[in-house]
Amino acid sequence: MKSCSAFFVLLWVTSALAQPAAPAGTPIVAKSTYHPDNSHSETIVDKTTNELIESTYNAGGALVAKKHYLLNERGLPTQGHIYDGRGNLVARSQVYFDSYGRATQMRSFNLSGQCYQQVIYEYDAQGAAKKPKVVNVDPRAAPSIRPGVIDFTNPAAPGMVMPPQQGAPAQQQAAPAEEPKKKSFLKRLFGK
Repeated sequence: MKSCSAFFVLLWVTSALAQPAAPAGTPIVAKSTYHPDNSHSETIVDKTTNELIESTYNAGGALVAKKHYLLNERGLPTQGHIYDGRGNLVARSQVYFDSYGRATQMRSFNLSGQCYQQVIYEYDAQGAAKKPKVVNVDPRAAPSIRPGVIDFTNPAAPGMVMPPQQGAPAQQQAAPAEEPKKKSFLKRLFGK
């Protein structure tokens, strides 16, 4: 038995010596975080592919969730996928930034596109981050919170009568006249 274990130790030492040493500035960073409920998370950041993978394990060591995020040039998560312990996709997340490049909120969406969690990031007057606020939403109670596409090429002012589309009934009356509004930012920027 001793000769068998000595063989494996010798095999391990020779394989370790045969492998090239990792460069000092390795672009992969890993860390483990242990939680009060005896669960733990392992986070791996790969700077060559700009990816972050976080795996969370329960107290028994079984994989509970896995998150895979894409990182921007500053190393901040921009979007990602969330998987259950079996590797099934269960949610997607999107991070929104302000004009200074700071994260303002992160929204998590189920596979139906309904937002179930919103993390809001705020900053004080000096630019230091405050404690994030987490808003959990029941998607069944608020089905109107969905990611959507905003079409800035065809803006319609409130009260403006749009031309009827094919198959749609024409509107009977025009909207009441409103006082003239200031030009929108885009019209001031690009002209008419």
